[in-house]
This record gives sequence, structure tokens and C-alpha cells, in this order.
Amino acid sequence: MGDVWITDIRHYLDGNGDLAAMPGPAMNLALHLGSIVAWVTSRPARGVERTNVPCRRSPGRKRCPGEVVATCDLVAGEVEWRCERCGDNGVISGWEGTRWDRREEP
Repeated sequence: MGDVWITDIRHYLDGNGDLAAMPGPAMNLALHLGSIVAWVTSRPARGVERTNVPCRRSPGRKRCPGEVVATCDLVAGEVEWRCERCGDNGVISGWEGTRWDRREEP
């Protein structure tokens, strides 16, 4: 069973919107979550779809071979994601206007 991550991506940013100074594991998590946001906001919303983002879990020190699937709810401002293989999942908020927001300007 995977973990559940409820994340406001702004917590990983400094006052200028750049990545804040943080320990390596936190930086890796920030980049992982940012990759999910970038993937799902770079295309028109089509519901849940596969991303090119690999799962980051390593249960029993073995890397999960799963891939993240995600969807973006623009009304709620949330990206929902999960690994279909291990169940790791979460919701990312606060991504609008960050470095990972890939939506085209109207």
C-alpha cells in the first residue's frame, strides 16, 4: 500500500518562486511532484492519463516499476496522481503560476 501525499507545491519555493534551499530528499520530492504538475498541465485536460513520470517509491529497497497517472482539476486547482502499481498517491495544490505550470496563456 502506497503513501498519500497532500502537498502545496509552494512550500518548496522561496519568496521569488525559485526552489528553496532544502536537503536532498526534500529536493527530490519537490522535483518529482513538479514533474507530475508539468506533465499534466502541458496538455489539454483529458481525464486520468499516464505520465512519463516513474514512481518514486522503493518498498523493501526495491524500486517500484510503476508509472504515475494523473489528472488536473482546474476548478479546484488540484492535480491528483497515483501509481497504479503500488498505490502511492496524492493531491498537489498551489501549482498555478509556478515554474511547473505549463498551461498556455489564452
